[in-house]
Amino acid sequence: MNRVTIELWLWLGKELKGEFQTPSEMRAIKEVHVEEGTTIRDLLDNLAKHYSPIARAVFDRQEKRVYRHVVVNYNDQVTNPHNVHEKVLKDGDKITIFPIYTGG
Repeated sequence: MNRVTIELWLWLGKELKGEFQTPSEMRAIKEVHVEEGTTIRDLLDNLAKHYSPIARAVFDRQEKRVYRHVVVNYNDQVTNPHNVHEKVLKDGDKITIFPIYTGG
């Protein structure tokens, strides 16, 4: 089993309180254990299955992909949206989900 940290910066802290550490209403953190060979897609699909706020705001279970309005960081680096789903997780990895911001 690999230990992976998932961190969400999507104002889901209030909704995920109790299941996740919630340092603020906009931040939620959880350490999960995943089996060898688990991909980021597998992790997000499983979290969306168990947490409706994640299914609503992060991962489309029907399409099996992250929503277009979020960015996925893998170990503190922005991940190419085309590669994010197939990346196999390793022990100690960190996945951070941010909303896409626009402006000038």
